Amino acid sequence: MNSNMKIIFFRFLVTLISLHSSLFTSLAQSDSVLVGSIPKNIEMIKVNGIVRRELSYLKNPFDGLYWKGPINQFSNQIDSARTKIFISGGAYLKSNRLPFSFSKKIMQSGFIDSEIKSNASIHAHNLNGIQVGYKYGAGFTTHLKKNIVGLEVSEESISIINYRRDLFNIIFGGNADYENDTAFFQGSSFANQDFHRLRIIFSKTSGQEDSSWQLNGSVSYLQGYHVNLFKVGQTELFTAPMGEYLWMQSQFTYQANDASNSGAFAFNGNGVSLDVCISFPAGKSELMFAINDAGFINWNRKSLLYRMDTAIYFEGIELENILVNSGNSINDINSDTILNYLGVSQATDAFNLNLPLRFTFIWNRLIDKNKINLNVGFSFLPQYENFPLFFASSTFNFIKFNPSLSVSYGGFQSFNIGVDLSGKISNHFCWQIGSGQLFSWVMPQNLTGADLYTQFIYSF
Repeated sequence: MNSNMKIIFFRFLVTLISLHSSLFTSLAQSDSVLVGSIPKNIEMIKVNGIVRRELSYLKNPFDGLYWKGPINQFSNQIDSARTKIFISGGAYLKSNRLPFSFSKKIMQSGFIDSEIKSNASIHAHNLNGIQVGYKYGAGFTTHLKKNIVGLEVSEESISIINYRRDLFNIIFGGNADYENDTAFFQGSSFANQDFHRLRIIFSKTSGQEDSSWQLNGSVSYLQGYHVNLFKVGQTELFTAPMGEYLWMQSQFTYQANDASNSGAFAFNGNGVSLDVCISFPAGKSELMFAINDAGFINWNRKSLLYRMDTAIYFEGIELENILVNSGNSINDINSDTILNYLGVSQATDAFNLNLPLRFTFIWNRLIDKNKINLNVGFSFLPQYENFPLFFASSTFNFIKFNPSLSVSYGGFQSFNIGVDLSGKISNHFCWQIGSGQLFSWVMPQNLTGADLYTQFIYSF
């Protein structure tokens, strides 16, 4: 078997080792924080003799990761004592290094030429991160005595990928460039959860007019229906000169939901999560601290578990006559024989998978007679990010229109600029639409990720 044949066949093996195509195709479909995750106006509304200082929602209203305020929405100068009905939705794709030009080709199922792949490989660090997700839902909030309570239902998908540059090169370029060299895969992982959320919302304000504080919280029930969890341990690949043989030391685990019970309403997992946020005045400014998605989903005991911890020496398959199949041939190869050859054990077992826990801090200041709202802060996913996302924004407060411009850097994204537009139509209807990564469309070869979110509110 010549070296080219071995290299082509090895690409097929590596793809199967991942055991699920979603490890990389999820780049096109499914929480570091987006540029839009920045608050807007502070409203000064007196309720029962107490001034309620509202940092309006942190934008990205579709994403429960950044929940803040008495409702999962922006305030936009609507009386908090009103009952509000809202719908929201959006999607995002973010990467700290993967150029958007590459991501667009994946999403479009287009041809990825050598120039696009080369550009993506040049930008890659040794260990890289990607976050993909979407959310859409609806809910309401209402005033109850001195507090605000509400309910939201939504469908969400969260996927986080960490990958080594060597693994990216092997998957998209083969192992020819690693001749007489070793590729290292340790630390690569993929975690995806698709679930429905039922969220109960609570908000309380206390204190005096000049020193009031606000506590916002929510508790959610999570009904999981689809999961993939892939973790790579001590794994490396050596390609001999001229492709004479391949040697691989591999450790990995792969877990997924029960394949026989699929669909959007399959009860494959149950979980809970909590959100807590406190905001209070500091001189002429406002400070906010938040913890979001402190929770997990327990996936039931019918969940699939694949485990591998072995060394493989592979010399390939000899084909004397492609028209005559005798002995060990291509026709004998299927997923079961490859799994057995690789030494992959199979079982079923329950497991827990945490949601991406997020910490957020924001400093807010109104200037120029409350016409301009400035925000500076950071948000951090300690389990997945090497350093926080830092952001700043400026919102211009007009009577029925509130444009906002924001910049951010860090976390799961490169430097980017976002634009948010919101406003009122009559005294009852409000709208919002925005993107936190607008420049990626202008400079797709240099910037990463994209997002879009929108929200509509009716109050009475």
